[in-house]
Amino acid sequence: MNQTITEDDRQSPAKENEDELVQAAQQNPARFDALYTRWLKPVYRYFYFRAGNVKDAEDLTSQVFLQVYRDLPRYHQRGAFSAWLFSIAHARLVDHYRRNSHHSTQEIPFEKLEIQGAGSDPSTQTIQKADIEQVIKLLNNLDEKGQGLIRLRFMAELSYREIGQILHCKEDTARKSVARLLDRFKQQMENENDQAN
Repeated sequence: MNQTITEDDRQSPAKENEDELVQAAQQNPARFDALYTRWLKPVYRYFYFRAGNVKDAEDLTSQVFLQVYRDLPRYHQRGAFSAWLFSIAHARLVDHYRRNSHHSTQEIPFEKLEIQGAGSDPSTQTIQKADIEQVIKLLNNLDEKGQGLIRLRFMAELSYREIGQILHCKEDTARKSVARLLDRFKQQMENENDQAN
């Protein structure tokens, strides 16, 4: 029998652990903190890389966790908890921009990004900063759907299966969509580097 191991099969222990955290929080609301701690950073990053400022990202993150806390007793495991969580986050983001439609679309912020692993070497930091600026510029040129895919995959660190559940598409469709975006990025970066040389 030919069995293909998917990304989600490799993550099944994490899925089981997540299911246990959800069940524990449903049985005892005081145990919600474990779910909150597990998902706080991915949810915050999802909002920060869309809203572009700390205040909105913090407000939206707190709104999502308040709603999740209130709705958790009615949550039934029909899929990944993360898909349910980020469906709520997406709805909050849409509401936020509907209410604040007079604001222009925010670009992904660069100024407050930390350059990881650069140490104190100024030349390394300069090269990394230029690379990050180039990537941010490419990301800002994407349409909302493309930026959403990138946020879900790399900022929220969701699996393709979870992204598919959120976007109501197949896992393979989500995987191919992200792969196409990354191929396009690679080609654009190569073209820009060729023009610079």
